[in-house]
Formats: sequence, structure tokens, C-alpha cells
Amino acid sequence: LVKEVRGQGLMLAVELDSEAGGARPVCEALQARGLLAKETHDHTIRIAPPLILTDAQADWIGDQFKAVLA
Repeated sequence: LVKEVRGQGLMLAVELDSEAGGARPVCEALQARGLLAKETHDHTIRIAPPLILTDAQADWIGDQFKAVLA
């Protein structure tokens, strides 16, 4: 479902395959799980965690994406 992950520093973009549907429902599901994300264009999700992000928090972000996209 994920077509590409790209970014600069900690500002990341997750581009979804068209089969995943639009980015907005995914962002809403992430928000319900406590992760704020912004849809950018139809199939791209933007996240910008704080610069003081810990390894555990980065793992948690990945877990939220896995749960929502499963």
C-alpha cells in the first residue's frame, strides 16, 4: 500500500499506492490513534515529528502506520 517514503531530516512524506485509497481517511485513522498527520495531495501523507524524537517514539509512529494500513 505504501508506494514511497521520502523526506528531508524528520519531515517525511509517505506516498500511498492508489489501491490504498485517499490519504485523508488514513490521516483520520492515524489521528484517532494519537498521531497527527496531514494529507498533501490525494495520496501523500506528511508527518513532521519533533526534533527531540526518541527511538521508541519513532517505533511507535511506525506501529501506528502498520496498524492503520493493515
